[in-house]
Amino acid sequence: MAEPPVVDRYEGVSTVMPIDPLGGGTWIAANDRGVAVMILNDYRYTSRVPPGDAQSRGMLVRSLSQMSNAAEVRNYLFRATLKNFPPFLLLAFEPERASPTHWAWDGETLRESTLTGGSCISTSSWLPRLVPALRRLLIRRALGHCQPDQAFSKLLSLHRNIEPSLPPRLAVAMRREGRETVSLTHLRVGKSEVIMRYWPGHPSESYSNDPFLASIGLDRVPAEPGWPKTNSK
Repeated sequence: MAEPPVVDRYEGVSTVMPIDPLGGGTWIAANDRGVAVMILNDYRYTSRVPPGDAQSRGMLVRSLSQMSNAAEVRNYLFRATLKNFPPFLLLAFEPERASPTHWAWDGETLRESTLTGGSCISTSSWLPRLVPALRRLLIRRALGHCQPDQAFSKLLSLHRNIEPSLPPRLAVAMRREGRETVSLTHLRVGKSEVIMRYWPGHPSESYSNDPFLASIGLDRVPAEPGWPKTNSK
């Protein structure tokens, strides 16, 4: 479980992110340029990095949280030495684009693509190809028959598994032998500010609690309306 979101300012850039108390990194961050970066472990590939030599993927996000756009994220990634990072999926959202830029590192090669509207990303250490596909299907079904103003509540319900459509080990907020989802983070980049809400604990139990909240003002007004993103860890 992470520490609640904090606001940091470094070299003139304000960022907001929850902090992993063990590694000091984070899995989701946004800055006052309206750029958001988030990362997931990619369990489809076996890490080739000896455990003692592995670098924290969360620290990579902290470094990228200062970037002004996806192009800067791209330049950093392709110039960086990634061989000591275990496999990951990384997304960069920017206000001027409707779809995020997506990078996949399998331990040897970094590949870039652009996600289409309505796409979602999920990973799982158990059945790492099947479980994410089931979750994507569940999300597409939930969002396919709702109005745009209902999407946020639908996503929250799925993350919280309030009306279970999958058994706990397959759900978006999973729970299985010795492992479970430990938090829910909601990030919204609006026209004038960035707001991050964070609920510690399993989402099925934390939904009645008030979230931790942190916000920063935007230095640059986005060209498009604000967008919500929801991420459980």
